[in-house]
Formats: sequence, structure tokens, C-alpha cells
Amino acid sequence: PPSPHTHTQNTFTLFSTSTSHKLTICFIFLLVLMILVPRQFYSTKILTIPLRNFQSSSSMSIDNYDAMKYRHWVNANEDQLTDDSNKISIMTYNLLSRHYIWKGVYDHNDRKYLDWDTHRFPLINKTIKQFSCDIMCFQEMEYSVYKKFWCSQFPNDKYHSFYVQKQCPLNLKIYNNDKLDGVGIFVNTDRFDVLDQLKINFGKEVVNHRSEYKLTSDWIQRVISRNTVALILKLRDKQTGKTYYISNTHLYWSPKFNDVKALQIKILLNKLQQFKTEPDASIILLGDLNSNFDSNVVHLLNGESINTTSSPEFKYRKYGINNPLIDSNGFINNPFKLHNVYQDLHSSDKLPFTSFVSRFSDVLDHVFVSDDILVDRLLGEVDPSYCEQREVNGFPNLQFPSDHIPLVVEVSHK
Repeated sequence: PPSPHTHTQNTFTLFSTSTSHKLTICFIFLLVLMILVPRQFYSTKILTIPLRNFQSSSSMSIDNYDAMKYRHWVNANEDQLTDDSNKISIMTYNLLSRHYIWKGVYDHNDRKYLDWDTHRFPLINKTIKQFSCDIMCFQEMEYSVYKKFWCSQFPNDKYHSFYVQKQCPLNLKIYNNDKLDGVGIFVNTDRFDVLDQLKINFGKEVVNHRSEYKLTSDWIQRVISRNTVALILKLRDKQTGKTYYISNTHLYWSPKFNDVKALQIKILLNKLQQFKTEPDASIILLGDLNSNFDSNVVHLLNGESINTTSSPEFKYRKYGINNPLIDSNGFINNPFKLHNVYQDLHSSDKLPFTSFVSRFSDVLDHVFVSDDILVDRLLGEVDPSYCEQREVNGFPNLQFPSDHIPLVVEVSHK
């Protein structure tokens, strides 16, 4: 009788021949399908190929990436001569936490451009390194990524970083704390000495001074329950000796809570007023305010008061009067004189958005400075012709790794 080895060998030969015939038939069948069936019926299947198959093409675009490709500088101070050596560059940038890729918001985005490891993270790093501003403020900066990659010597060893993290609300234990985001400020220590810092949690500020408020259900359920944070740094310019107070925040997101955003920004203004000790120090307040140019937040920062007794955003809300945020007449006031550096650009229809997703776009990010600061130039809008392209239906995409664009400003003193 044949040996077991011979039997196995014959079986393997029969199996191989059978398999070969089956593969040939399958190949012919697929070829016929590709010829007869229209492309749109099978092209979507290509997107189910594992992401690793896209890495080579994605890496090629990352190596050649230019954050300025579809944007340009806008001169804001052509009539006045300034000393270039005293210019300061500032950036604010919402990075879009990888844990906020919600269904219904990013469904129309190409999946490979939503991937954090292979696309968004390397492009965000490229963007930050290419600008390397003297002061860089970030929102939605995930704590675990910050600690592992960004907290030390990023984008190079000249920088020192400062960070405050949001805390997960007690009634919403979706993430562990490492996955929660916060706001950060990165400072070029060749240019600035960092003298002090102040971390702020808006909800806790009200709780810590609860004796000064009549804590209605609106205070408790709408303001205190939010985990929004802010960070203020006190800097000294090594070249001029000038003192700056830099404030970075990310206000609550929901348009149903515009009253809360106004109260949050008032808390920030109050804390900044208490923290600021030099009358001639300069102020730079910036971040993702989740508020457009027509909002109470922006009007307040521009110097207008909010009348809580007549504002539609405060209708039916019970926050009281004569407390740290609302005066005895029901007004919320700004103790500083600030101006929005992008106001003129927006007024001339040259800044339609700073945040762009498939179903929404608007200007939500802002940079406010005190009156003693002169704006020399700023980074303008995304090229409108680019946005009109058929394949551009919101960010993140091939060029823009976040749903927000960075705002970059160069300033000096008057």
C-alpha cells in the first residue's frame, strides 16, 4: 500500500489543482463583472480596503505638505513702518480631538482623512512646525497625546508648554480622563520669559464663590455642570521688556447654550482683571469661542454690554442680578478695551469661516488684542476656488487635518 507520505502528497496535488481551477473561474467572473457593471456600483468597495494600503500615498502627501497652499498673508498695516525684530507671531488652532468624530457630522468625509495616526496627527504636527509661532494656543488637545508627544520641546527645544485639562462630568463617564482634551499654550522661550500662569474651570469658579450667587437651577444645570476651561499666562518680552497676558479658551459648543458662553467669557474677563497687575500690560485673548461675529460673546469682547433682561439668549433664564457676572442693572460688562483682529477681513467678506464641516461653516475662532497692539499681517481665508471644488465637502480632508483652520497673526506695538 502507498505510504502515508505518498497519500498526503497526492491529496495535496488534487487540492492544488482544484483550487487553481476555482481561482481561475473566480478571476474570470470578477473580470466580467467589472466590464458589465457600471463603475459606481463597485467603486465604493474600494474604500473598505484597510488603511495600511493607503499609507504610501498618504505619506507622500505628508512629506510634501504645505500648510499655506490654499491660504495667503494679508497685510493689515501697510501705512506704518514697524521694527520687524519686535514683531510677535501668534496662533490659535482647534485640533479636533480624535474622540469627537461624531456620526452625522463627518459622514461625508473620506475615511482615510479622518484617521488620526496615518493622516491627521502627522499633518497637525507639520502645520505647527511650519508656523512655529512665538505664542501658540491650542484647543481640543487630548491629554494623553499632549503628555506623550507635545508637552516637552515641541515643536523644538525652544518651546515650553502649559496645559489645563477638562474634567469628565460626574454624570457622563464616557471617557477616562486621559482621553479628555483641554487647552494649551506653547511659548517660544527664546523670546519670552513665563512669569506666571492661571488655570480656570468656569463651573468651579461659580461653585467656589457660591455665596455671591443665588444658585438657581439655571446656574446649576447650565453653567456649573459644564467642564469648560481656560488658561492665562503672564509673559515678559525679552526684547522689549513688555508684559503680556495671554488667554486661551474653548467655550461650550452648543448653540442652545449661548447664554452660558456669555457667562463663561465674563468669568474669564473677571479672572484676567484680577490676575493682571500692571496697568500698561498688553492683552491677547483668543481661542475657539464657538460664537460668530453676531453673537453676544463677540459683542461683549468688542466692548458692548449685554442686557440680560432683554437679550433673547437670556429670555426665561434666571441668573439674577448684582453678582460677580451681572451688575445691579442686569448688564454684563467688559472691563477691557479690546478689538478683534479679523473684524475688517470678515466685514469685507474675506473670512467666511474658520470651521467647515459638510453641514455647517462659520467663524468660531477669534483673536482679540488690547488697543496698544498693532496688527501687521494675518493669515487670510482659505482660497474660495478651492472650497468650491466638488470633492471639498468639509474638513478634515487631504489638505486640512482639522475641521478648524489655524488663525495666525503677526503683531507689534503702536
